[in-house]
Amino acid sequence: MKNKLFIPELCSISLILTFAHGVSYAMPGMHGTENTGTLEAPKASKSMSEPINSPGSEIEITYSADGKTAIFVSSRQGSIESPGNPYNFDIWMSHNVDGVWQSPIHLGPDIDPAVGPNINTSAWELEPSFSDDGNVIYFTRYEPGNLLSGDLYVVQKVNGVWQTARNWNDVPELPSINTSTGEEHCPIIASDSLIYFSYHQPGVTQDSDIWKVEKKDGIWQEPVSLGSKINSPQRDHMHWTGLSKDGKSLIITSMRTDLGSRGGHDMWISHQDANGEWQEPINLGDAINTSGEEMCWTFTPDGKKLTGSWGPQNTFDTDIRWINKDDIPLLKDFEPIGPPPKLLTNTR
Repeated sequence: MKNKLFIPELCSISLILTFAHGVSYAMPGMHGTENTGTLEAPKASKSMSEPINSPGSEIEITYSADGKTAIFVSSRQGSIESPGNPYNFDIWMSHNVDGVWQSPIHLGPDIDPAVGPNINTSAWELEPSFSDDGNVIYFTRYEPGNLLSGDLYVVQKVNGVWQTARNWNDVPELPSINTSTGEEHCPIIASDSLIYFSYHQPGVTQDSDIWKVEKKDGIWQEPVSLGSKINSPQRDHMHWTGLSKDGKSLIITSMRTDLGSRGGHDMWISHQDANGEWQEPINLGDAINTSGEEMCWTFTPDGKKLTGSWGPQNTFDTDIRWINKDDIPLLKDFEPIGPPPKLLTNTR
């Protein structure tokens, strides 16, 4: 059984303030309220089971282009301890052999650089994704317990050897969007000239909002918000494969409380109108959403399944589940873009 966190009962006032203004913004579990959500996952979805799921928490799974390798976030045994924090979030990798997922590999200091990158630290590493050629992993790194501190990172494989991870701001091919006072996370790389990303900046965004950055005449421009219809006063963000191939539909994770919210984090879809303006999101419905936490669901490379985490509201009791895309009526005609392109040149 995974640990549930009831902040008002178990923590001091200072810890309540730390977590309520940090972890609650990006993860189920530390919202600063008692568990009031459903204890049952939506019946249409199925657990991915062991060895992907464990007694720890599992979230944010994505896949290589051939579907044979998955990377995801877990707090399972073997993750690097985060000093002063009871939760340790690291990135793990599993290979699928003859239809069976193998025991996950920790992407930490003991790994062979020909097998995977050493990217896990005592910080929290979250939201990983392979590039479409498998030679790059994009991810986010946070200060432990402070999910308003995220910066985007990237690590590249050169000549079969994984290199040292770099901050996006240090990579010429990528837009310099990390800041020292906000949070940047969960991008969708639509092309080599358009990137959507989730952004929290005090005094600039409402909470976490969805923004975009474009390259024009070879130069990355200043990021801009997608606007008030898609961004609510609550937390709005998205995850890796949630853009349609035609670029006109976007799947988001939102804590918004209007427009048919089931409670907690729900999965939604927004469409562009004839003028290219993003419209108010539509809840994806009871096939996937509950009053619990549905977060950061992504598509398998064939576009037929949607996979992501679910857990009771306000707990870290999260597992990774899957659902057939066609079981969600609003997604039957949705064609996802697939893994993001590799934007880095093949250099050390």
